[in-house]
Amino acid sequence: MQLATLAGFVCAAMAFLGIPLAIGFRAFGQFVPGVTTTVIAVLLLGGIQLMAIGVIGEYVGRIYDEVKQRPLYLVRERQNIEPAAGYGEPDDVAPADQVTAHTPRRRVESR
Repeated sequence: MQLATLAGFVCAAMAFLGIPLAIGFRAFGQFVPGVTTTVIAVLLLGGIQLMAIGVIGEYVGRIYDEVKQRPLYLVRERQNIEPAAGYGEPDDVAPADQVTAHTPRRRVESR
């Protein structure tokens, strides 16, 4: 989405740089009527639209990250830490050699 914003800025900058160029061509009589103004208008409006799409896309992407509610990091394993009294492994995680009623079921897909 940042690429859309950047492309919008580039298109708008090209349009703004083209305005003095068009005025210069007009002053010296070296222009085709209607073409220059059309190109500048399309570049300017297209650039503004791309910038708006990029900003909206960044906003939606950040909303998506927040909605997932994932932690910033995950702890793979614990070392040298004893569980506090009354706290052990969570109920939904069973040791590899023990299967209990609280063991999460895995979905098996048939081929």
